Amino acid sequence: MISDDHDYFGTDEQKSALRRGRAMYEVVRNDPRFAYYGRGVGIASPDLGSLTELKALARLQGATNYSNVPNSAVESLSADAQALGLNVICRARWEGAAGAIETAQAVLANTKMPPDLSLIWINEDTAPDTQQAFGEAAVSCGVLPPSMATLTGRLKPGLAAAAQDSAGRVVSCAAAASIYHPEHADGRRECWWGMLATRSERRGEHLSLMLGAAVLLEMHKRHGFSAFFTGVEPGNKASEDVCRHIGFTLSDTCTLSVIDPTLIPAGRLTK
Repeated sequence: MISDDHDYFGTDEQKSALRRGRAMYEVVRNDPRFAYYGRGVGIASPDLGSLTELKALARLQGATNYSNVPNSAVESLSADAQALGLNVICRARWEGAAGAIETAQAVLANTKMPPDLSLIWINEDTAPDTQQAFGEAAVSCGVLPPSMATLTGRLKPGLAAAAQDSAGRVVSCAAAASIYHPEHADGRRECWWGMLATRSERRGEHLSLMLGAAVLLEMHKRHGFSAFFTGVEPGNKASEDVCRHIGFTLSDTCTLSVIDPTLIPAGRLTK
C-alpha cells in the first residue's frame, strides 16, 4: 500500500482531519455545490447547502465551512450552528482582482529578495526534504498547509512558493489553489490564496508580501484565475496589512467555519 504521509503536515489530529477532507473530496468532487482547496470539504455558499448538510460534513471531517456568507447572515447562522453543538469561527473575506494583479506586479518589480535567499516553487519534482522543510516552516508559524496533492497541482490547480536559504532551510512560504468546481459560477475565475508564513527571525523583510505576489501572478498566468480571496480573523493586523499591500479589499462576506469538538478538541484546524 502506498503511503500518503508526505501529503500532510501538522499534529496527528490535523493530519487525520486533512485525510478525512481528502476522502470526502473524492466522494463529492463532481458536485458544484461543494468547495475544497486541500483542507476540508465545505459548501460554496449557504444557498447551496443546508445547515443540516454542513453539520454532517463537520461530523464526518471534523471541520468544514460555508465559503461565502453575507455578513448580514453570520449572526443567525452562527447561533444555529452553535445550537447544534458546533464551534464557529468567522473569518473576514478579503478579495482581489485586476487591481491586485497590477499591485502584485509592482511588488515584484520594486521589492527584492534578500541576497541569501532564493524563491523556489514546490511541485511534484521537488525533493522530499524540501517539501518537508516547506511544510514545517508553515506549521512552525501556526499555519496548516492544505494537502500537498493540491498545492503541487497533482489533484487540482494549485501552487506553492518558498524562500529558501543556502542551507536548504525554508524561512517563508505562500500558496494558492482552486476551490470551486469548474462548473460553479466562479469556478474558473476565483481561487483561494494564502498560507503566508514567515519564521520569526526573518520577519520585516517583506517575504510574505513577495511570495504572495509571486503566487498570485503565477496562478493568473498558469491557470487563468483573475480573482483571489483569503480569510482573515478580524484583528489579525499582520495579515490584514499584507492583504492591503497586495491590493486586496475587505468584502461584505466571510468564510464561516464550523468545527466538531469531538473530532477536533482544539476547536480549530489552523490559524
